[in-house]
Formats: sequence, C-alpha cells, structure tokens
Amino acid sequence: MNFGIDNATSTRDLQSLASAIPARTGRLESYFNTNRSTLIENYLTYLLKKGDHDISVLAGHSYQEFFIQGRSYSINNFPVGSIEPIYNPGIGQELTLALNRPSGYAYKNEQQSFFGRATYQYKNKYLATANFRADGSSKFGDNNKYGYFPSFSLGWKISEESFMQNSIFDNLKLRAGWGRTGNQEILSKITQPLFTTLGGTYPLYLSGTYPASYTYVRLANPDIQWEVSDQTDVGLDFSLLQGALTGTVDYFNKKSSNILLQVTPADPVQPSAEVWTNVKDMEITNKGLEVELNYRKKINKDISFGIGGNVAVINNKVTNSPYSVIPSGSASGSGLTSATINGYINNQPIGTFYLLEYIGIGTDSLSKYRDADKDGIITDKDRQTLGTALPKYTYAFYGNVAYRGFDFSVNFNGVSGNKIYDNTANTSFYKAKLAKSVNTTAAGSDNLNESNNNSAPVSSRFLKNGSYLRLNNLSIGYNLNVKSLGISRWASAVRISATGQNLFVFTDYDGYDPEVNTDRNIGSVSSYGIDYLSYPKARSFVFGLNVTF
Repeated sequence: MNFGIDNATSTRDLQSLASAIPARTGRLESYFNTNRSTLIENYLTYLLKKGDHDISVLAGHSYQEFFIQGRSYSINNFPVGSIEPIYNPGIGQELTLALNRPSGYAYKNEQQSFFGRATYQYKNKYLATANFRADGSSKFGDNNKYGYFPSFSLGWKISEESFMQNSIFDNLKLRAGWGRTGNQEILSKITQPLFTTLGGTYPLYLSGTYPASYTYVRLANPDIQWEVSDQTDVGLDFSLLQGALTGTVDYFNKKSSNILLQVTPADPVQPSAEVWTNVKDMEITNKGLEVELNYRKKINKDISFGIGGNVAVINNKVTNSPYSVIPSGSASGSGLTSATINGYINNQPIGTFYLLEYIGIGTDSLSKYRDADKDGIITDKDRQTLGTALPKYTYAFYGNVAYRGFDFSVNFNGVSGNKIYDNTANTSFYKAKLAKSVNTTAAGSDNLNESNNNSAPVSSRFLKNGSYLRLNNLSIGYNLNVKSLGISRWASAVRISATGQNLFVFTDYDGYDPEVNTDRNIGSVSSYGIDYLSYPKARSFVFGLNVTF
C-alpha cells in the first residue's frame, strides 16, 4: 500500500506605490493558489519459479484526486506615505467592483484505476507479458467514465538458442508488442450543463423589467469518452564484438481514434458556437522507424572512447476528419487578431500550415499571393497546405574519450523536415513598421520597392525552415591523482571539470531559436511550430570542483 499527498501553495503580491510627483495612486493585488494531489495505491504481487518457468502476477487499484484553486483580490487608491500597501491593505480607499472585482476558480478531478499484469519466462529466452487497465476519470460523462486498455508483448532471446552459440552476436533479442492507451486531457466539467442568467424587457410584461431567468450556455454531453490510441511495436536489440557494439531497431505504428477536440457543432440549434466531442471516424496515425547504434572500446588501461547516435523517421497523418480544417494555431499582433496559422487537415500531418502562398512584391509595390482556385481574387479559399511543424527526421549523436585522468564528451541533437511560423516577424519586422518609426530589424527593408503602406497578413512570407543541429553539451574534466599529490589522507578523489551547454546552433532560421513552440492554441486544440516573442535559450558555462573525502 502506498499513500501520498503532494501539496503546493503560493502567494503573490503586486503593489504600486503611491506618489505625489508624478501623481499616482497606489494599488495592491494579491493572488493565492493551491495545487494538491492525493494518491492511494494498493497492489499485490505473486511470484512463482518452477524449473525453467518463471511466472509473476500482479493485481492492483489506485485512486488519485487533484484539487486546483486560485483566488485574487485587489484594492486601489492608497495614500502617499511610508506604509507600503502590502503591509496594510486596509488603508486602501477604493474597493469598487469595476476595478477590484474578486476573482477565483477551483477544479477537482478524480482518477481511479484497476490494473493487472502477468509475465511469463521460459528458460530465460521466451518472454510474454499481458497487462489490463480499467481507468476512470471524473472528466467524462456518466455514460463513459471508464476506458479499458489492454496490452500484450512477446520477446525471444535468439542468442540463447543452441544454433546461435557460435554466432557473431553476444545478444540478439526480437520483441513485439501491441497496446492501447487513453487520453483524458479535456477541461473539467465540460460534460455537464452550464447556465447563465438573463434579464431585460418583455413586451407583454407591463411593469417593464421581467424577472431574471436562466438559459443554457452549454448542453450536457454524457457521451464524451476516452480518446484511444492503439500502438504496435516491433524491435530488434543486438550486441556484437563482446558487447562493444550495441544497437536497436524499432518500428512503431500508433493510431489514435475517438479524437477529443473542441469543434463547431453539426447541429445548428446549440447554445454554444463550439463544443467538446469525440470526432467521429477521425484518426491520427503516427508511424516510423528508429535506429540506435553505440560503440564503446577500451584500447588499453589508459585510453577508451565511445561514439553513438540515433535517428528516427516519422510519418504523421490525419484521416477521415469531417472538417476541411480544424484550426489549432492563432496569430497575435496588431491586425492579426483571429487569423489562423495551422490546423488539422485530412491526409496531412497535425500542425500543417494552411496559408496564402506569398510570391513576392508586385509592380504596385504590394504583396502578391498565389491564386490557388483561379477565380481572380485572393480570399481564404486560396489557402494551401505549405508544410508542417512536425519534423520528418529527429536525430542525436555523441562522442567521448578518456585518456588517463582526462575525459572529454560532446553531445549533439537536431531535426529536419519541419517549418516554423515566425509570428514575431509577422507582427514587427516589415516595412510599414519602419515607415512608422517603430523599432524593427533589417528584414523591414529587404524589399526596396515595397510600399510603406503594404500590409502583412498571415501568409507563407513568414514561414521558415525549422531544421537545426545543436551542440547541446560539451564537457572536459580531469581526475587528479591524489596519491601523487600526497593528499590521499584527506581526499579519496578530486575532479575538476568545465561544461558548456547550448554552445551553438546550425540553422537557417533567423529567429532567436528554432527549438520553439509558443502556445497559440484555439479552443484548447494544441498549436505547433509558432514562434511569438519567445525568449532565447540560455548558453551556460559551468565550472566544477568535486572533492570526495
């Protein structure tokens, strides 16, 4: 049995001091937040070993409650004096609801699971595992609170077979598995009805204002259920050269259905313009291949080294969506409000950019866009799929070497095949800003024949290559010989090291950092690959001295 409570509370005060010159009234805002999780787990395990057979059976139950609460208060018009508002809110003189309306929120979600697992090994070379979970969530309606998620896997240690005893492989294992998992990431209480009050006048109600009444803001939806993902994996693990060369090859195919999204309702008689639902027949497939290789060698007692890396090829696709586009990324900035950037589109990856294609500055010194439907005018119907925020390839590689007391290591990672929408440039880095004496960059004067009055709507003009190669980490260290230095009586080990993190990035992207994803979701539908006023990632240098006594 395991019981635990994780409780976090925070208090934040923001104050503006009152002053006579310049004339300014004081203000105090206070925020109180609570985040608490309570967990109870019970499980029982039975182990049996008999001859060549190993069996393990586990059954269990878990319950978890999440409570999140926030409250805020404020007060205005503090007199000029030596007492700061934070120390005596009572001297504030304005508590009108217009400026100081108290606010707050609270959510309580519960999850409950019943689970079981059975594993079997025969002669330590034939392996089987079966799992089953029944997961319940209070976020779903009465009809579908529980989802049922089985999984199975098989393994075969081929290198343990008699016909492999003289092979080049030290280890060779084939494995395969299938499993189902669930997603419950929706807002709390959205399956329940929501009401609001109505007031006003009624022609036949002679006294004028009629009594307040209530109407729906959201209808009940007890049929929302878990989003489901079925995944198949097939993999091969191997090692050769007495374990010096190791590797893994994995194929995966994940298909998600019952997709949870906030969409425009098909029924026009709805109190809300958008509703949460499981989109019927829509599927998102994510499949690919990942390969990993590592080589480690000790040449002699003084020298050793290691190199390795991995690469993954990923193919993502949306199919059977009843909507031409489900927007997932919105633009920000002057003149861009409500403009959409990317979304979910049939036969395209999630995060696909759906934009007007910018083809340059025309003879009228204004932006030109491709007339995709050939109707002679540029409208939203001319938007096209112009790449995705999801990378086609992800990769990483490393190297290390040690010589006596010295050691050196380096680590890189990167992606390719993806795009980034530079919403920051779309907002600030074009010629009209320069003409208005607003701070901008050299990009504002890239096109000398561009008109000072040329607008910058959402388009592929600001869609950029997001590929990069980053030097994540480089370190060098030296382990002192404490015996030679005559300090072994006081210290058993001394190490000096220097590490650099995020030292440089090779990329065509001219923003601060290509590894970025500003949250520009629309109706809680996650956005991808949008850069808007993102803070650059820090470059760090760390120097260390470690002494073991």
